[in-house]
Amino acid sequence: MSADKVESANRVGEPGLRPGEPVAGGAGGEGGGPHPVPTAREVGRGVMFIGFAKIYFMLTGTVQRLLLTRLVSPADMGDFAVVNNLLNIPNNTVVQGTIQAVSKPTAEDDARAGAVQQAGVRFGAGLGLLIALGFFAAATIVADKYQTPRLATFVRIAALIPLLYSIYSVFVGSANGLRRFRTQAGFDVTFSTMKTVLLLGLAFVWGVGGAFAGFVAAAAAIVVIASRLMRLPATGPPFSVRQFAGFMGAIVVYTALLNYTLNFDVLLLRKSALHVPGIDAVKAAALAGNYDALRTIALLPYQLLLVVTFVIFPLVSRATFAADREATRAYVSQTMRYALIIAGAMGIVLAARPSALFDTVYKPEFRVGAPALPILAGAECCLALLSVSCSILNASGRATVSLAIMGVTAVLMSAGIVIFVPRAAPGAPMLVAAATATAVAIVVGLVAALVVLRTRLGGMAPPATVARVALALAGAGIAARLVPGHGKIVGFAGIALTGLTYLAVLVVTREFGPEDRAKFAKVFKR
Repeated sequence: MSADKVESANRVGEPGLRPGEPVAGGAGGEGGGPHPVPTAREVGRGVMFIGFAKIYFMLTGTVQRLLLTRLVSPADMGDFAVVNNLLNIPNNTVVQGTIQAVSKPTAEDDARAGAVQQAGVRFGAGLGLLIALGFFAAATIVADKYQTPRLATFVRIAALIPLLYSIYSVFVGSANGLRRFRTQAGFDVTFSTMKTVLLLGLAFVWGVGGAFAGFVAAAAAIVVIASRLMRLPATGPPFSVRQFAGFMGAIVVYTALLNYTLNFDVLLLRKSALHVPGIDAVKAAALAGNYDALRTIALLPYQLLLVVTFVIFPLVSRATFAADREATRAYVSQTMRYALIIAGAMGIVLAARPSALFDTVYKPEFRVGAPALPILAGAECCLALLSVSCSILNASGRATVSLAIMGVTAVLMSAGIVIFVPRAAPGAPMLVAAATATAVAIVVGLVAALVVLRTRLGGMAPPATVARVALALAGAGIAARLVPGHGKIVGFAGIALTGLTYLAVLVVTREFGPEDRAKFAKVFKR
């Protein structure tokens, strides 16, 4: 490839390159849209922008939960957790499913981006309205199910959020498909900031109901901002709502199952606890609040690795659309390699000294969940890898396979919690039982996904990487026990030693060697 073509390809995705602008070296696809070859700079800048936004989103989300525990009691937190986690299932399903459903056809042919966006807005508005009405109608049922009348008010306030999310996510999907990662990141940062300020500010005044009112206000504001900044003209052939819905069908069901697995454990725990003698509605709510505090920390690896799915999805879509098997295999292998390294790092750090983490961020009544943190943190690391794996399968057109894998995972998790939580002693043992049931189910799903990736797309994390990460985890686990004693300072010293040991083993074994450092230097070079 000539030097001028290399430079032109390197400009893909940078500010100033308009959608549909010809790119030297790109191959035309169906519909005449350009198909520029993704470069290390494009991928790297995507990781930088979305990575920063997701880290910011993760940190603000964690701050929201941590500060909310300072404003409300464990029982109030349990009420917030039930409504919020119940809401997360359709919210995250709509967001992730819509982003992928908009991003895939947009990435395959930039020229139809506007038409895809218009079809997405029509579909999203209709779907979001149905979900909102369903939530509003189910408010009394939810309150009765958990024997807590005030839950009905919280559900009705929150019912507007799925409608707003369903429209907002269309504009995010357009930005993702056009590789406008900076714009996508800007939306995330803006929304995260507004949500944090409004949710906590109104919670301080009106408690849990105020928190949901702040959530609604932030969602309404970001819809207005995104529609003004990312509205595209409808050029090229029209894209029907039926086409959009056809692709989104399997994606939506898969994403719903993923978010069920991600969020429903706390609801199952609270409901199962009500069947235990001596546990009333208030105690069950407090137990759910403690478990939600545990999840807030354990979910950090999943939230961080979500950035990988947003960046890899349009790239795999483009490679498989062009029948480029070698590019697909390379994307899959490198994505899974880095995802495994990152998940291992976060998992071992969170599991090293759980008591020190809980003593630092929570009031004493929330610290009962500390013994379950190593188990649930490991489970969420595996869920992060499972999510990345299934996102790759979805991008390659194998959404039904992802759906089947996630369905089995969800069934196993539900059965495990329902069976084993009522058999555990009230308190911390119940939290451990729920975390263990979740972990077993997710590991089964991850193994299945990795087998499918290897057989269908020919890519997975290299065996040598798996072995070196396992060695690094073992070394870090030993290091975590080398610092004697208890307390915050000693605990954080142990956590620091754990993280440094993990990194040192990867460097010494050359898992993260000169080639990786050269890649990162190229990515960050301006």
